[in-house]
Amino acid sequence: MSMNLDLLPRQLKVLELPFNRQLGLVYDGVAGSTTKSHFFSTPELATFDGYLHGGVLSAMFEVAGFLALVPHLAENQHAVTHDLHVSFMRSIATGARCDLSASVSRLGRTLAFLEVTAFVDAKLVASARITKSITVFNDS
Repeated sequence: MSMNLDLLPRQLKVLELPFNRQLGLVYDGVAGSTTKSHFFSTPELATFDGYLHGGVLSAMFEVAGFLALVPHLAENQHAVTHDLHVSFMRSIATGARCDLSASVSRLGRTLAFLEVTAFVDAKLVASARITKSITVFNDS
C-alpha cells in the first residue's frame, strides 16, 4: 500500500500548534482513505505508574481525527468536537510507539463522524468515535 506524505497547509498548522508539538504526534501520510500518524509514549505523557495518561491519548485521537477531516473541509469551514467516545483496551507503556489510523466514516453538511484506532506492536490498544460539528469561519 503506497502512502501519500503530502501535508496540506492547514494540516501542517495543526501539527505546529505548541500543544500538539509537545504531544509529539508525527504525520505518516495517507493510505487510501486512512490518515496515519504515530507518537512515542514518553515519561512526560505518563501517569505515576509509567503508562500513557488516558487524557493524552484522547487528545492524540482528536488531532489524528482532525488531520483526516481537513481534506474534506472547504477553506471557510472549521470543525469542532461535540462528542468523543474512547474505549481503552490496553495500557501503553512508556517508550512504546503508538500508531494511529484515522478516517472519516460519514460526512454531512453540518456533521462529520470520525473513527480513530491506536495500535502498539500491531495490537489494538484503544479506539475512538468522534463527532464534529462543521462550522463556518467568522470574518469578524
